[in-house]
Amino acid sequence: MEPNTNGINMLDVKKNNRSSIINLIHQSNGISRKEIADELGLTPAAITLITNDLVQENLIFETVPKESVKRKGRKQVLLNINRSAYVSIGVYISLHHFSIIAIDLTNRVIFQDQQFTDDCYQQSTIILSRIAKTILDKIALYDLSRKQTILGVGVCVHGIVDTAAGISTDSYGTWEKNVDVVNILQQQLSLPVILTNNICALAHGEAFLSKTKTPNDMLFIKYGPGIGAAKVNSKKNISVFDYHATELGHLIMDPHGKPCICGKQGCLETISGYRNIEQEVSALYSKTNTPILYSLTQGKKENINMEIILQAYNHNERVAQVVIDRAMYYFSLAICNTIQLLRPKQLVLYGTLFENTSFRKIVVKNLSAHSIADKVSFSDFTPRQQALGPATVMTAYFFENGGIL
Repeated sequence: MEPNTNGINMLDVKKNNRSSIINLIHQSNGISRKEIADELGLTPAAITLITNDLVQENLIFETVPKESVKRKGRKQVLLNINRSAYVSIGVYISLHHFSIIAIDLTNRVIFQDQQFTDDCYQQSTIILSRIAKTILDKIALYDLSRKQTILGVGVCVHGIVDTAAGISTDSYGTWEKNVDVVNILQQQLSLPVILTNNICALAHGEAFLSKTKTPNDMLFIKYGPGIGAAKVNSKKNISVFDYHATELGHLIMDPHGKPCICGKQGCLETISGYRNIEQEVSALYSKTNTPILYSLTQGKKENINMEIILQAYNHNERVAQVVIDRAMYYFSLAICNTIQLLRPKQLVLYGTLFENTSFRKIVVKNLSAHSIADKVSFSDFTPRQQALGPATVMTAYFFENGGIL
């Protein structure tokens, strides 16, 4: 019937307006109702009505700047998010471990934990039960249910994810296929849960933590043991569902190359990933062939890792230079091809090694060969707190829903 349809539409409009206002307040360090009206094109009356509701709900609060207090006449009132009253929990699940973090809306860490899962490898039921127990134990330990409002749990996992259904379709070995992550965790936690791909969660965290208003046409690339990317398309209002994983690490770069965990051969990960670089250097390792690396590892091949290989590279170890230069050549070529196909306006590189100045120079040198170095920026989002990504997805979903649990 027509009245019901109009009612639903009006509710949607109100929710969308609330969402826009909350996001705008979040991006600011204090903003007036007039500034909100000017920015969003809404009437002052509509802004007043919605913001008064948000104040009563304790989601936002009013402040009067010191300089305004001293002024005669009407005082300027600014609105801020009540950031310390709400908590989001993030879970980052990788092949051999999971990380959990709880943050308030100031991004202050309330608790965090990391546990290895080699003893329950590929067993989703055990892994998810352990995650749920850890979260519940931490909530009880920090008395969060009484002190703050828990928005929910954002979860991310490697591979193909159906975010709308909450299912991990194919995690490339983390656990079985078609794991109903959201339903399993919601039953055990009695909290809202949202599931995303790990790269999408990191890309979202990059945009959210930097308070990017609209991360239009951003391509986010993660480099590490695995290589992945996420793309967000240009839209006025970006949803947590608008981040899409692209299988950058599984682009076939050499059809006759090494087998990949995805079942194909010669994927980018088999050439440029950590594991391949370490394996190739290890195969050529000897006191005569790699004297610098031999010294750095105290003559023990098992001590070889990416950081030590990079040290050898900087000391002009020929083997390290040949292997890394080849890996970065193909990495840069894959990025170049992806840019040509997707045409992003922003390109962000993320990974632990990018914190190393010399490694950045190697990457920039290779990207320069394809004339794309000027389009690239490096993330300030620290890989040591990967669970922040899915935690921010949960926060953003709350904002997107108009601040309604």
